[in-house]
Amino acid sequence: MIRIRELYRLQNLKGLRLIAGQKGLERTVTAAVLFEYDPSRMQLADFYRGDLVVTTLAYARSDEQLMTQSLLALMNQGIAGLLVKTAYFSELPHSVIGRADELGTPLFLFDDTYIEEVILEVTDLIRGKRHFAGFEKELDALMRGELTPEQARERAARIDPSGEGAYLVCALYPRERMPELDGKLYALLCSDASAAHRLVVMEWRRMMLMLCRLEAGEGEQTAQEEILALLARAQIPQDRLLIGLSRAREDQTALGIALSEAVYAARAARLEGRSCMSAQELGLYAWLFPMSENAFVCEQCRRSLASIRAYDAQNHAALEQTARVYVREHMEVGAAAKALYQHPNTIRYRLSKIQRLMDMEGDALFEPMLCLLVSLSRILGEEDRGGA
Repeated sequence: MIRIRELYRLQNLKGLRLIAGQKGLERTVTAAVLFEYDPSRMQLADFYRGDLVVTTLAYARSDEQLMTQSLLALMNQGIAGLLVKTAYFSELPHSVIGRADELGTPLFLFDDTYIEEVILEVTDLIRGKRHFAGFEKELDALMRGELTPEQARERAARIDPSGEGAYLVCALYPRERMPELDGKLYALLCSDASAAHRLVVMEWRRMMLMLCRLEAGEGEQTAQEEILALLARAQIPQDRLLIGLSRAREDQTALGIALSEAVYAARAARLEGRSCMSAQELGLYAWLFPMSENAFVCEQCRRSLASIRAYDAQNHAALEQTARVYVREHMEVGAAAKALYQHPNTIRYRLSKIQRLMDMEGDALFEPMLCLLVSLSRILGEEDRGGA
C-alpha cells in the first residue's frame, strides 16, 4: 500500500492538482480502480475503502447532475480518493468539493495522461516497484538553487503536499552498495503509521533522503535520536551508513538548502571518518562542497594539482605530501617539519616551489589558497573514486 500523497511521485501524471480533501493525504491506497460506467444502472458496492478511483466521467459527459450524484455516492462509500481526468469536465461542482473536504477524501484533477497509464503507474507504485523514486527532478532543481520562491514552493509541495510545521532533512549515504535499504524503509513505513506520517523518503543518486516533520517543541537532537531509532526498527545496520542532518526549517522555500545541508553533511562525514554529522558541524565544508560543483573552480584546482604532481614525478620530490601535512598542521612550519621528519628550512623550500607552481610568488593569499586547494582536492578525489 501507499499513502495518497505519494501520487506526486508519478512524473507522467500530467497536471496533477489537489482541489479538495487535503486532510486525507495520509490515507492508504490498496488498489487503483477504474470507474467508467453509468452508476444509475449498476451498484457501487464493488468499491471499497482503500480504493483510489480513477475516472474520466465519460458516462456523464454533459450531465452534471449525474456526475455530481455518482461522485457523492462514491465518496460516501468510503473510497480512499478520486482522480478525475479533465476530458469532459474541467472543474467539479462546489457540492462535490465541499463533500470531499468534509469527508477528507482527496480529490485530484489531471490532464492529458491516458487513464490506463495512470492505473498502471499507481499499481506499480503500490506494488513497491518504484518505492521512493520519482522525485529526482524536483530534488535536483531545489538543490541547484535557481528557482524563484514561487517555483521552489511548488516543487516542495510536490514532495510534501501538507507543507506544515517545522522539518529537517536526513541523508542516508551507504558506505557500500546496500540494495536492501529502500526495501527495509518501505516495509517500515507500510507497517508504522506514525513513521509514515512524519517522513517523506526519497531516493537521490546513491543516497536516501528523508524529510522529517518535527513535533511541536521538538529539537534537532530529539529528531536525530528518533531517526536513529527508526533505522533500528527497520533493522538497518547503522554502521553501514553515513548520516547527514540539516538544520531545522519551517519555510518550504528553504527545502533546497536543507537538502543540500544534509547531503553535504553526509559527504563530510565520509571524508572525516565519522558516522554522523550535522549541518552545524560542516565548517569549511559548507563552502567547499558548493565550490566543488563549479566546473571553473574544479578545473583550476585540478590544474594546480597536476603541476605539483608533475614536479614530484620528475624530481622525486614530495611537494604534494608536504602541502597536505602543512595544511593539516594549521600552516605551522615547525609542526609540519616534525611530522615529516624534515628540517624546517626544507619545508620552507618546498613551499616556495609550490608557490611558484601555483603562480602565487609573493602573494599574501598563498596560504589560504593552498588550504583551499588541498581541502577541495580531497572532495574531488572522493568524487573521482565514485563518491556521491
